Amino acid sequence: MAKQLKASRTKILFPIGGKLVLIISLLLLASLSTITILVSVLMSADIRATAEKNNFMVNQRSATEVENIIKMIRADTLTLLNILSAIPDEALIQEAAHFFFEQNTHIAAIVTSEPSDNWELINSNFFSSNGVQPERVPAFIEQNIDAVRRAEFGTELLKNGTPIFGMPILVLLGPWRNGVAVMVFFSAENITENFGTGTNASFMVNETGDVLVHPDQELIRNGANLSNDAFVQIAIRSMEQQVQTQYTDADGVTYFGAFQKLSAANLTVLTHIQFNVVFEGILATTRRNIYLTVAVLFLSILLIWFFAKTISTPLELLTVAAKRIEEGDYHLELKNKNQDETGVLMQSFINMSHGLANFERFTNKAIVRVARSGKLPLGGVVKTATIAFIFIRDFNEMAEGLSADEIVQFINEYMFRMVPCIVNTGGAVDKFLTHGGIIIMALWGTVESAGSPEGDALNCIRAVLMMRASLRSLNQEWKGNSRKDVSRIKFGCGINVGEMVAGQMGSDDRIEYTVIGDTVNLAARFEGPNDLFDTDILITENVYKLIGEYLLIEEMPSIEVKGKIEPLKVFSVVNMRDEDQATRILKDLESIPKTSPLISRRCVGPSGPHTMAEVRECW
Repeated sequence: MAKQLKASRTKILFPIGGKLVLIISLLLLASLSTITILVSVLMSADIRATAEKNNFMVNQRSATEVENIIKMIRADTLTLLNILSAIPDEALIQEAAHFFFEQNTHIAAIVTSEPSDNWELINSNFFSSNGVQPERVPAFIEQNIDAVRRAEFGTELLKNGTPIFGMPILVLLGPWRNGVAVMVFFSAENITENFGTGTNASFMVNETGDVLVHPDQELIRNGANLSNDAFVQIAIRSMEQQVQTQYTDADGVTYFGAFQKLSAANLTVLTHIQFNVVFEGILATTRRNIYLTVAVLFLSILLIWFFAKTISTPLELLTVAAKRIEEGDYHLELKNKNQDETGVLMQSFINMSHGLANFERFTNKAIVRVARSGKLPLGGVVKTATIAFIFIRDFNEMAEGLSADEIVQFINEYMFRMVPCIVNTGGAVDKFLTHGGIIIMALWGTVESAGSPEGDALNCIRAVLMMRASLRSLNQEWKGNSRKDVSRIKFGCGINVGEMVAGQMGSDDRIEYTVIGDTVNLAARFEGPNDLFDTDILITENVYKLIGEYLLIEEMPSIEVKGKIEPLKVFSVVNMRDEDQATRILKDLESIPKTSPLISRRCVGPSGPHTMAEVRECW
């Protein structure tokens, strides 16, 4: 077989996979090279020039509109104040102010700074319709007193009043008369409407970098300052009125930018667009070319596909099958339809998986699982674990009169009920013994553990109590069967906990995982006295000291054991003392085949036996 494999590999000079990769790579390289040349040489320069021009035009349009609005508000306000100054009648003043606000609904208030010439004109309709208190006007003035003083000395400013008023309001501050400033509170909506929300994002800041208009409303509501922004810094430091530039922000994103400084209120309108957005058209063209390339490649792949499919599909199935076998799943559902070399290989996999599945039944699955993961040590290891020997009492007498087939059927049906009780509680069946009868040797805490000797011991007790209930269901099922009703089946169980040596033992021809030590021997000797005391589950003093508080037990007379000087205490397990643990056993019994819930509740669980006499009644 090795020679055939070597010869087969030698003949594969040009494998299908290699030729497929070569063809696709050449086509892809040619297509992408052409696309790159077309995009970089013929389109990039024109698209960049167009993008910069559009960005500049958007910025210029927004700046012009904003400047016109600011100038109009300033002119209308000064005209109103001059008119009102010439009216001596207070009633006429209020009527004129009311008429002004009806014509200029976007203006919320006009306030002057000089007490002797103080005007405080409030647009009540504006505040009531927007749910804002007019008392916030003096609050704004108090917080911006430095700006008011600058306005009194001739500086025109625009401030953000949104954080105080809770709605988009801008405040224009400027001189009116010598040493007197005027403040105009107006809605920012008229200005915001002139700032587009498309790919070219525009925003406006004042001379200190305060955000006045921005697509992100949170910045305005929070009174953000962008003086540290790269684009804003370029605009503030520049001596030019209009500039186009390219910059990179703190996040490494590149932009095309344009800004224009206004003559009104020292404002700056900025507009930018991401570099990647500008070249989105190029990217779209590239994608279309790639789609075309993919289509061509697809047609090429189709020519190869029909030749490679009969090989690649079986190989993929075999790869999955190999992975499942590696993970311990030997029940594969492979269907062999090929009559070539791959068909022979697949049939070999099928035969191998069936053989492994049958072989696994002759070994302990838990040990196989741990060994497969590489966690099973090669040498012996001292472990604190729990061991139980479960013996069919009076087996030889029961087997009399049964044929060989009936004995095997009897044992298999018995094991079919008992073994799941061990496995489902985290135990491992070490071996089946036939010395004087049928014995199950089971371990908890060697191959797999609950995390503590106490937990392993409790799992062992749960398992044997489950066996008690499952065996009672089996007896009930066999009752009346002339060939099986030879007598009521009982088991005797001896349990011990302590240190033992666990490891792989044997020779080069045969090896098995098992345990040895005094703890093991003592557990084996504790099974026998069940006949003497008419009990079914006996534990040593070691088990009692470890988990006795969780159990209902009765102490039996001490027994003498070979190799021990003093007689040893013996305890019979009646039930779980803890109600939660007892209820858990009933729930676990639901997964045991053919176990009667009614019988289980009489044998174990909260309503089960509380004395050994009640246990015997269950038999």
